[in-house]
Amino acid sequence: MSKVTIYSPPSAAQVKNCTADFDLRRAPVPIHLVQFDKTIPILAVALYKGGTAYKLPEDAEANVRMGKRNNLYVYNPVLGCNEGRTLVYVAVTPQMTTQDGVFYPILEVLAGGGVAGTSPLQLVIQRNPVQEGDLEDTSEAQTLADLVSQAAASANAAADSARIVQENKDAIQNANENIEAIKAAPANANAAADSAKEARSWAVGDTASRPGEGMDNAKYYAALAQQVSQGAVGWYPNYEALYAAHDTGYDGNWAIVGDTDTIWVWDSDTGVWKDTGESSKFANYYDKTQIDENFYDKTQIDENFYDKTQIDENFYGKTQIDENFYGKTQIDAKLPKPVTVTVAASAWTSGDYTVSWDDGSTTSYTACATATVTGVTADSRIAVSDRTRVTDAVRMVAALEPGAGVVKFYANSAPTSAAVFVLEVSQ
Repeated sequence: MSKVTIYSPPSAAQVKNCTADFDLRRAPVPIHLVQFDKTIPILAVALYKGGTAYKLPEDAEANVRMGKRNNLYVYNPVLGCNEGRTLVYVAVTPQMTTQDGVFYPILEVLAGGGVAGTSPLQLVIQRNPVQEGDLEDTSEAQTLADLVSQAAASANAAADSARIVQENKDAIQNANENIEAIKAAPANANAAADSAKEARSWAVGDTASRPGEGMDNAKYYAALAQQVSQGAVGWYPNYEALYAAHDTGYDGNWAIVGDTDTIWVWDSDTGVWKDTGESSKFANYYDKTQIDENFYDKTQIDENFYDKTQIDENFYGKTQIDENFYGKTQIDAKLPKPVTVTVAASAWTSGDYTVSWDDGSTTSYTACATATVTGVTADSRIAVSDRTRVTDAVRMVAALEPGAGVVKFYANSAPTSAAVFVLEVSQ
């Protein structure tokens, strides 16, 4: 570890001011950030002990500690302190913003062989609407040199961005004045592409954009017309006349025969003309002999299927169904019931609270609020419904516990506004 030395944030850094006390545990001021923030914001943390400004010893080391919800952590040295050694600067690294939600890092100071921790800071990481898949969520323990290098790189990047904006301000202004046309350009291009695709579908039919386009397009009908016109050999009064005129044919040849009023086609496999009307009439149907051979008669049906008596013996009747299955009233009684509960900001009490979980583990909290909920018992199951509107106050609540007619809410810092929950309660 390195001793805390004098440090000045770059002019382009985003400095966010906050406080930490070694003795008092007042509600921290929220510091609002966004997921994947690569500008490396810097926290300027004023140090106090019992409400009085605290000066870091000359040989002191200082680190920031933060836990994540997935049991990973961040443990980094501070960047440095001001000349009066009452203010330390902390780099908010990308690993500290991989998850959205509320987090409570602390500062630890190592001096004279001892270690002291401060009251928690409060980082409110807002969800980035565009999630990044290339940033792996890991534990992080960087060196001071790493943090200073990243801070310097971010400052340089910010300065370069400002210079680029200044050099291109005319182009930016022109783009701003034409923003509506620019916005509409992708939609117009998509519409043109869709129209071209639809035109090709009706002309050629190889876009797979509508059902049956392979046989419903200009190309198909042109080929069919050509095939029909080239394969026709004419009209004949009967099949004898057709054979007299064409005792042989080729694949695709067809003729109309008057006495059957059907189309005859040449079958190259058998070397004869075939009546398509006859093949379409009977080819796909069973004759009487086939029906007799393949289907049950009355005696076989009687032998192979249940009659009423057998059905009554082998299947549940209404009485049995009523006895063995839940009715509507029983089902309704077991379904979770939604209850809206408002936890006022004034309902919170500070203290030391411990919550026991189903797996035998426990968690400690510093604030508790109790709300009356009719019908809840200590054995009830409660869950936060997805219909709950997530606010800053709701996010700060870390645990819920049922009791006799009440639900207890726990947090590490009491919300300063009302928290409204929709709970699903079941027995």
